[in-house]
Amino acid sequence: MNINSKRWIICAPITPEAEEELSGYPPILRQILFNRGYPTLESAKIFLKGEKPPGTNPYNLHGLRTAVDRILKALNEKETIVIYGDYDVDGVTATALLVLFLQSIGGNFLSYIPNRFEEGYGLKKAALSSLKECGADVVITVDCGIRSIEEVKYANRLGLDVI
Repeated sequence: MNINSKRWIICAPITPEAEEELSGYPPILRQILFNRGYPTLESAKIFLKGEKPPGTNPYNLHGLRTAVDRILKALNEKETIVIYGDYDVDGVTATALLVLFLQSIGGNFLSYIPNRFEEGYGLKKAALSSLKECGADVVITVDCGIRSIEEVKYANRLGLDVI
């Protein structure tokens, strides 16, 4: 790889208005907040507290209503839902959180985390086949699957719905 082929994008320096607005934070944090689109004290506080920004609606996320409806159908009809995560920290954490949630509402579920050395990252056709054989109806991917177009098509041919 030629290092000269990289294209660096340098963010603009913080404006004087944002500098003043965010003056209660250390200089590096002020610049980071500004770069991420939080130039006011109110927007910075919301971001740093991890609160939902005003006016946002999760259902604006493309396909979310369809996904929620499919999960509710699976829960109501006692279908088997598989939480399919990756073996890294965020994949295991996301898998565990969804498993705990499904346990709390009485969902019928399995969890699947691929073997790091034998399967590697991402959705795998062999794993999807095995899950179908185990009675899976719906697969919810966490921390993987976003680029697994062929694997999702394969799962659909098996009769698995993938979220």
